[in-house]
Amino acid sequence: MNNPLFVEIVFPLSLEQAFTYSVPEELTDAVQVGQRVIASLGKRKQQGMIIDIKNDPPKNFTGKLKSFENIVDPVPVFNESLINLLKWMSKYYFTPLGKVIQSAIPSDARLKKEIIVSASPLLKKGDDFTGYLVEQHTSKLSLLKRKFGAEETLIRIARLQRQGFVELENDFAFRKNRSKNFLITPDLGREAEIPNRAHAQKQAFEILNDFPQGVAMSTLKEEFDITADVIHKLDLRGLVSVQVMEPEIDPLKDYHRPPPKTIALNPEQAIAFAEVKRSLDKRIFTPYLLFGVAGSGKTEVYLEAAAHALEQGRSVIVLVPEIALAPQIAYRFQSRFGDIVALWHSGLRGAERLWTWQQIQKDHFKIVVGARSAVLTPISNLGLIIVDEEQENSYKQQDNEPRYHARDVALVRGREENAVVLLGTATPALETYYNLTTERYRGLHMTKRWEKAKPPLVDLVDMGKEREETQDYTNPFSRKLIEAITETLADNKQVILFQNRRGYAPVITCRDCNWTMSCPNDDLSLTYHKIGNKMRCHFCDYQAPPPTICPECHSTELKYGGVGTQLVEEALETQFPGVPVCRMDMDTTRGKGAHTKLLGDFARGQYKILLGTQMIAKGLDFENVVLVGVINADSGLHFPDFRARERTFQLVYQVSGRSGRGEFPGRVVVQSWMPDDISIQCATRHDVKLFYNSELNDRSALNYPPFSRMISFSFQGKSRDEVMQLSEHAIQGLRKKKELNILGPAPAMIEKSQMGYNWKLVLKSSKEDDPKGTLLRQAARHVIKRTRVPNVHVSVDVDPYQIL
Repeated sequence: MNNPLFVEIVFPLSLEQAFTYSVPEELTDAVQVGQRVIASLGKRKQQGMIIDIKNDPPKNFTGKLKSFENIVDPVPVFNESLINLLKWMSKYYFTPLGKVIQSAIPSDARLKKEIIVSASPLLKKGDDFTGYLVEQHTSKLSLLKRKFGAEETLIRIARLQRQGFVELENDFAFRKNRSKNFLITPDLGREAEIPNRAHAQKQAFEILNDFPQGVAMSTLKEEFDITADVIHKLDLRGLVSVQVMEPEIDPLKDYHRPPPKTIALNPEQAIAFAEVKRSLDKRIFTPYLLFGVAGSGKTEVYLEAAAHALEQGRSVIVLVPEIALAPQIAYRFQSRFGDIVALWHSGLRGAERLWTWQQIQKDHFKIVVGARSAVLTPISNLGLIIVDEEQENSYKQQDNEPRYHARDVALVRGREENAVVLLGTATPALETYYNLTTERYRGLHMTKRWEKAKPPLVDLVDMGKEREETQDYTNPFSRKLIEAITETLADNKQVILFQNRRGYAPVITCRDCNWTMSCPNDDLSLTYHKIGNKMRCHFCDYQAPPPTICPECHSTELKYGGVGTQLVEEALETQFPGVPVCRMDMDTTRGKGAHTKLLGDFARGQYKILLGTQMIAKGLDFENVVLVGVINADSGLHFPDFRARERTFQLVYQVSGRSGRGEFPGRVVVQSWMPDDISIQCATRHDVKLFYNSELNDRSALNYPPFSRMISFSFQGKSRDEVMQLSEHAIQGLRKKKELNILGPAPAMIEKSQMGYNWKLVLKSSKEDDPKGTLLRQAARHVIKRTRVPNVHVSVDVDPYQIL
């Protein structure tokens, strides 16, 4: 008799603890960390995942532990190192591990899966079960379950897989995915096994006899009117084989593909690469900050570092902050490394996303390029993680649990897997800059633009003086910007214009009584969208027709205020008739592949002007762009948040860097109503050190990150009184702790929404008084423990990006 084994299982529920179960004796040599199992939880059966295997039961436990019932699939969904990363995320971000694991599996890949079992040449016939495997060579797990019994099959397959006698692959169920990418091959001569009453199956099998080498499901459906249900029933009888035909998926098919370049690293790039190469050779976790001016050629260093990791037989993850950037960087990697590069982001749908996830699991891809969630992809033997534009707030998950920061998770994953982590940017997050100055990260500096490119000339326009001199309060363009666009178009070059507000006009007001049209759900002003002629809330997506009279005083004197991308587009059409303009914001990029197509068309020269929001502000590289215009540089400065200056500096600096990246000299025109603010001054002068040192002084004086840690709580419920009372109850006993700084509780910036009322509470502790954040996390657990009530939802945000 084998010694008993015990496993810890977590479930995708709001349960903080793992549950210990004994392992059925017949499964002791089959269980693995990362497997899904069925276990009794209370009065019902629930699917969970094994996160640990132990030889001893819990301490001080004297009863008999119940066993879990069965293994769902013999193939672990995640390997042990990725499970350890998810455990860290659960602990650090105060999120139940089961929910963290569930979030790491994309929703498209949570379908019920079919397992393909392939017999190894080492497997010998010993009984009916192994004999069948050897004869068939490949079999579906579902067919084996029906033939030999579900429980017996799972036990035998799991054991054979551990012994190396079978190989297992996940194949998403044919019935769940009714795409046309399937090859149907008949097992000839078995017509008699179909019952006489199954007329459709008999007819279909007769037709299949004419295709002994197999036929596409699309052909059967279109030419013979054979449905997927009929083929599925034949498949269940084992009379046909159904193989997924690799879809002809190319997420970059609409992207402009310039001819590949032969690249020779310049001295600064070569020094940076040599340093990264040394750490890769040592196979130790090393965090680097590649701190290079815009256009210095950071991507070339990424490519060389990735090439060296591949030479070592290791894999690479490349994170980008925006979906818009993913195709451009993915193409650079694909051009260099071919079809081992996967593109992964939320914009992929259906077959693309499902197929890509499969191939990553099967280790067919060695490089994954993608947005935030790519850091959790199950790529194996990881050697290098690149985080491009690491300062971007889109790396922070802000809506759903776990509210993780992909940059920080990348650093922990690098430490777990002894990988090098390369953070790249021209404008680092203030926390990253601080970690560089305190030598937590190693610095790699690139101070010059790549090849012949020179820094652009920058003109800063004071829009207050401009309006005073021209008396024109409707044109969003200054005279200097109009002149620059005219000259650029005359030279047959291209322009990028940045306006970080979509829609036509952000607000509509009454001139007579100052009434403002606001959303009934959250009291935010509604934005007018001229395309579609509707008012929209950009928070909850409430929509209404634009008013013709004021509902308060019945005046018809209504005023549209502010400037959105639609208004700028209209002004361009008036000022430059006939010039093709491409507008790129959330309204124009909702469709599948829209980012890639718009950027590809602009790169091919089909548009002369690219107008967009922050999705065009960083990372894009177009050699024919010689002018960048910033319509309103300081709109972000009015946001009441401690990061407002930092964000403004980064955005203006980054968008300025899109100009003059080729052999042609570049120019930037920045329009501002607050031209003397240090963020605007430093961004237009490209004075990075002055801005960061000044901002660090301000943050230190106010005890904000990076000199402190913060944890934010959001209280949301239908009753304002209940929300307010619970938030006050949460901090009882904490105000006496001198090491803690408590902000709130207070109404959130958007207090009322469709979900109810929202209040905020922020806990803060300085790193000087609380070096490891121990006291802060104890206080956070105190709040969580005191706020477990049914009527108010409490969410936790560790290291919040914004606290309002």
